[in-house]
Amino acid sequence: MSFFKQMTKNAVQKGFSLVELMVVVAIIGVLASLAVPKFQVFQAKAKQSEAKNNLSHIYTLEQTYFGDWDTFTALANLGFVTQGGGRNNNTRYNYSTLAASAAAFTAQAAATSTNVIAASCGLTDTWTITETKTLLNTVNCAR
Repeated sequence: MSFFKQMTKNAVQKGFSLVELMVVVAIIGVLASLAVPKFQVFQAKAKQSEAKNNLSHIYTLEQTYFGDWDTFTALANLGFVTQGGGRNNNTRYNYSTLAASAAAFTAQAAATSTNVIAASCGLTDTWTITETKTLLNTVNCAR
């Protein structure tokens, strides 16, 4: 018997069969399908932190304005500008003043039409803040 024939005869075949590889791929697919919904919730919570941060900044601007003028004002008078994010420099939330008077204010952050906060609820994520720094999530996308 030649050397090469004897070597291939005695050598142990190493590797995985196609069936074993397909079982591993199926297991990874099942694990991924379980993980994606949880990931979307965490992603939505991360996006909501933008709204919370900006509303906290609006609260600080309103308190500063109140200290100078003894009244609260509309968002346009505070010089508040968002820097944008994501694709095409779009912000995830639109910010507005719902009410502003000498004694109180309410500012709102509502999800924009160009950014979906979570696939499960679409464009309904809304946050508000008041002069007492009460932060309220009126419609929650991250559950």
